[in-house]
Amino acid sequence: MRPTRPAEAERGSSLWEGQEALWRLPPEEPQDESRGRSGQHSLIFAAIVATVIGAMALIGLREKIVRVAPRAAAPYAALGLPVNIDGLAFADVRSRVEMEGTRKALVVEGEIVNLRRDANSLPPLALSVRGADGQDKYAWTARAPKARLEGGEKVAFRARLAAPPEDGAEVLVRFAQNENEAKAK
Repeated sequence: MRPTRPAEAERGSSLWEGQEALWRLPPEEPQDESRGRSGQHSLIFAAIVATVIGAMALIGLREKIVRVAPRAAAPYAALGLPVNIDGLAFADVRSRVEMEGTRKALVVEGEIVNLRRDANSLPPLALSVRGADGQDKYAWTARAPKARLEGGEKVAFRARLAAPPEDGAEVLVRFAQNENEAKAK
C-alpha cells in the first residue's frame, strides 16, 4: 500500500489506500534545556571568577606593576589607590625660620614612616624652597637620620638651611633618587 499523497508521507502522517490509518514518526525524546543552560551558566561563572581574580591581582600587585611600568601609577591614583613605590612616607612635616644671631635659618622637621612590614632603606632627603609662583628658589639634600627603618618604624628628621631665600613661600620635602635608580633611568 502506498500513501495517497507524497506530501503527507513526508510530514509524518498519511492515509493508506483502502484503510484509514495514521502513520507518524516515533516521538522524539524531549531535549533537556537545563543542560545547555548549565553550560552557559558555568561559562558565565568562570568568567566572573576570572575577572575577580584578575582585579584582585591588579590591586594586590600594584606596587610591583608600577615599579615595572611607572605610568601605571596615574590610573591607580585616579581610582583612589595611590602607589607608594618607596614604601616610605612623611608625617607631621613643618618648617619655620629661626634667627641665629643676625642670620636667618630655615628649619624643616618631621617624621619618616616605613609603610612596609619589612625593613626598608632610607634614601637621602631632597628639599626645596619654592616661591609663590611654584618655582624652586633653592634646593638641597640632607642625609636621612638612619640608614634603615624596621617594618612600621618611625624616625624624626631635621634639616637646616642657612640664609634661605627671602621670597620663599613653601618648602617641598621628598626622597632623593638613589644613585642606582638614577643610573637605571
